[in-house]
Amino acid sequence: MKCSLSLIGLTGLTGMLALVLGSCSPSETTPNEAQSPAHPEQALVEELVLANRMLASGELAVLDAFGHVSVRSRTNPDHFYISRYVSPGIVAMGDIIENDLDSKPVAGPRSDEYQEVYIHGEIYKARPDVMAVMHSHTPELVAFSVSSVPLRTGDTPVPIWDSRKFNNGRSSGVNNPASGKAVAETLGSNGAVLLLGHGVVVASGSIYNLVSSANGLRSTARLHQTMIAMGGSWDPNPRRATVQAATPPPAPTPAEPAPSGTGGGRGGDRAWEYWKQLVLRETGGSVPATTPPGPAAPASPGDAIKQDLALASRMLASPELGILDAFGHVSVRNPNDPSHYFIPRYVSAGVVTAADIIENDLDSKAVGAPRNDQFQEIYMHGEIYKARPDVMAVLHAHTPEIVAFTQSSVKLRPVMNGGTFIGDGLPMFDIRKFDPRETIITSPALGRGVAEVMGSKPAVLLTGHGVALTDISLYALISRAYNLRMNAKIQQQAIALRGQISYLDGQPAAQTGPVVQQAPLVPTGDGGGPTGSDRAWEYWKRIISLK
Repeated sequence: MKCSLSLIGLTGLTGMLALVLGSCSPSETTPNEAQSPAHPEQALVEELVLANRMLASGELAVLDAFGHVSVRSRTNPDHFYISRYVSPGIVAMGDIIENDLDSKPVAGPRSDEYQEVYIHGEIYKARPDVMAVMHSHTPELVAFSVSSVPLRTGDTPVPIWDSRKFNNGRSSGVNNPASGKAVAETLGSNGAVLLLGHGVVVASGSIYNLVSSANGLRSTARLHQTMIAMGGSWDPNPRRATVQAATPPPAPTPAEPAPSGTGGGRGGDRAWEYWKQLVLRETGGSVPATTPPGPAAPASPGDAIKQDLALASRMLASPELGILDAFGHVSVRNPNDPSHYFIPRYVSAGVVTAADIIENDLDSKAVGAPRNDQFQEIYMHGEIYKARPDVMAVLHAHTPEIVAFTQSSVKLRPVMNGGTFIGDGLPMFDIRKFDPRETIITSPALGRGVAEVMGSKPAVLLTGHGVALTDISLYALISRAYNLRMNAKIQQQAIALRGQISYLDGQPAAQTGPVVQQAPLVPTGDGGGPTGSDRAWEYWKRIISLK
């Protein structure tokens, strides 16, 4: 019953909530709750939902729109639980799938599993002591994965798994049992393994300790980076004795405790109880049974496009993405008339509404009556759409991490899987070579110059100014913009470590067949979907308000 909150296994708040809510009558039970029997391992599945949301919360920020967490069944060690293909910040009870150790759903085939589910199954096979696994793309940890500087949490460096050794020299995810097994072998008896250019996998003896370990590893990476930036060196164990006696026999490993609910006990227990309370505060005191729907799309296709563009503008300006500030703009081609595109009027991206959207032709003139509230740099969009029929969305941003590379002798290069679209580098548009009197793109001629320098590349850097970025859909563009910023940030962190960097450019060409025009992505609307762009769009849509 919703009013009693059940909270099986979440004893930390039970007493306090009981005082506030008291008992409930049968009439307060909703029909859905009455028809939904408890999960056979209700407490464990609730803990998995909480762990996902904790790690994706602003307090921990170990996970973002991507990544996943699993937990081994306590009643059947040959099974594990993991969410369907949905962003961890909105995982609910109804999203949880039970798999066997071959990473196959116990209840029958499904189309909404993570491609990298094999990481989990193969680690559980190889490590009977592991009860929980997490994979994340935490920037500080990706930076160490491509650096020759080792990340140490003790006297042993965290090992690194290089997918290029298993994929004909190309970086990739862990999308088959063989690569999952290779990750498990590289992990060995360690608590974590870095994936080159891709992130980290953390394994632990309990779901409670997993969350603390993942947070601790990220904190260690941050401290290590800070020490190097200060000109010092990193000692992962500064309190070790200078002179040690004979090595004592190893102490027996204590059993992983279940949190008491009082906030006491070991550090993992105390931290779990604190983070649990923060999550429950956001969810109204109970573990969510289902993911709430995002904003409903307007019935009119034209209105739906305008709402999507308003949402995209606000996403890009949000703290979660950090691509736009008070300046910059994003547009989308009209799918019903490729000779037109939509763009907001001259307002900051963070306050755009559907009523602010203008429809332009490819000469960047408003359809219908002339307008005096267009961006000065509107021509960048129209000229790119003219030159590139494949482009369905365009972004112009002044993101600081990206601008830094437009004024540096250091070339922006891919250091993460999501940044491999950078390839061997992005072209640079220097406005001084086109018109020394101008500093921004204020004419069709300068817009054409940007499009010409971009050529067939997905983006062009603007010297001292920012970037123009493109993609095959508005939804994919948002994820690409996020990945571009993360790549720039990670490259800067890796450079600051002062080691050698393993860049992901110069990779052998992928084996492909005939080129096929890719259809624009359309999100499913349920928070999941077939691609990372879909999943990220649906997640960000739920945390961005149009009010």
